[in-house]
Amino acid sequence: MTLRRQPLDFQVQERPAPAYVASLGRAWATGTPHAVYELTKTSLTTPDAANFLARDLSRLEGGPGTRLQVEYAGLKDKHAVTRQLVSIGLGEKLGEKLGRTLPTRIEGISWWAELKGFAARALSSSDIEGNTFTLVVRDLTRKSANQMSRHADALTLGDAHEPGLVPPREHEAGHASRTLIITNYFGAQRFGSARHGKGFVATHLVRGDFEQALKLAIATPARKDVGKLRTFTRLAAGHWGDWSMLARDLPSLPERRPIEALARGASFQQAFTQLPSFLQAMYLEAFQSHVWNRAAAAMTRALCSSSGGASLFTASDDFGEMVFARAASVVSDLRTVDMPVLAPSTELREPWGPFADRALRDEGLALADLRVPGLRRPFFGEAPRPLFARVERFRLGAVEPDELATSAKRLKREAAFDLPRGAYATVVMRALGQ
Repeated sequence: MTLRRQPLDFQVQERPAPAYVASLGRAWATGTPHAVYELTKTSLTTPDAANFLARDLSRLEGGPGTRLQVEYAGLKDKHAVTRQLVSIGLGEKLGEKLGRTLPTRIEGISWWAELKGFAARALSSSDIEGNTFTLVVRDLTRKSANQMSRHADALTLGDAHEPGLVPPREHEAGHASRTLIITNYFGAQRFGSARHGKGFVATHLVRGDFEQALKLAIATPARKDVGKLRTFTRLAAGHWGDWSMLARDLPSLPERRPIEALARGASFQQAFTQLPSFLQAMYLEAFQSHVWNRAAAAMTRALCSSSGGASLFTASDDFGEMVFARAASVVSDLRTVDMPVLAPSTELREPWGPFADRALRDEGLALADLRVPGLRRPFFGEAPRPLFARVERFRLGAVEPDELATSAKRLKREAAFDLPRGAYATVVMRALGQ
């Protein structure tokens, strides 16, 4: 199976909440100082595309001459074609100068943006309902293509007469849409900070081993490292402890600041705090997500066992297997259960509490251990997450020859569906056996 063979194979359309769209003004005004654009990008990260948009708007004739700040509700895949809303705070002074002359469309290399209106405040995640995905899965065998159909049937939630379900709608090609239900695992994108395959930075932080945490974060090479990062991690790993030499020779990256601090005589704890705050938070969130996934897998397996049926599919993963249950096994009371990512203050409640506690203890930790000793930040914060995600308007296309495959026997299928905010399309593919 191949996903993302080309950017067009992975398309994402962000779905704003209808109330947010209705609130947008048609023209700039003092009460709506934030310009809202829909940003489309190909083979670019969201921060890079947003920076290009801010740069080019700043250069417009009559513009402020300084870089504008672009806000977005979430990060979209780089190796894809994605569409999402962004907002640009103009304020009263800049708004009077630029707001009424903003272009309705602006474009650059691999990106373009269209003006959608003006908002009273900056865009936030609460303004987004979810995302619509259209994926082409390539390099399939006939067996794996048929497996997608079998798994989709088993994951289908009830029928059109079940309370709370929307009757299926017809797809353009004549395929009826339906609703699936899957365990709402965090996808592999969440674990980028553990790309080296040697564990999680947070497991060393909570034990106060700041040297090992820092070494794992910035001096452990990964196979996918490229460019400056590849040079950085290999040089840091090979000369760990020679702080003066590293401070002199390491490439200019944000991860260099801890090394410079160590060269000045700082402790490992002090050096760790020199990392960008978003990286520090990411290390904790990756570990929280890992524990959440392990608890969810154990609960899903128990659910299948108690209902007398086998799990639909167990997908191997670098950070532990994913277990998916047949939709018939997921009773209605469980479909709306939230299981939070864990924090020291989390109250372990039924039905998920025992599974979360066990997953944490498998890491040799208890709730009270989820602290970074001596530091106020970063910290483990609790956040709710639905245990199951509904895959709405799911449509699975016909099996077709894969024109990009090296073998004439290889096939492709298109899958299209809607996901709520925070759910991962790659997890849907795992549930379908891919």
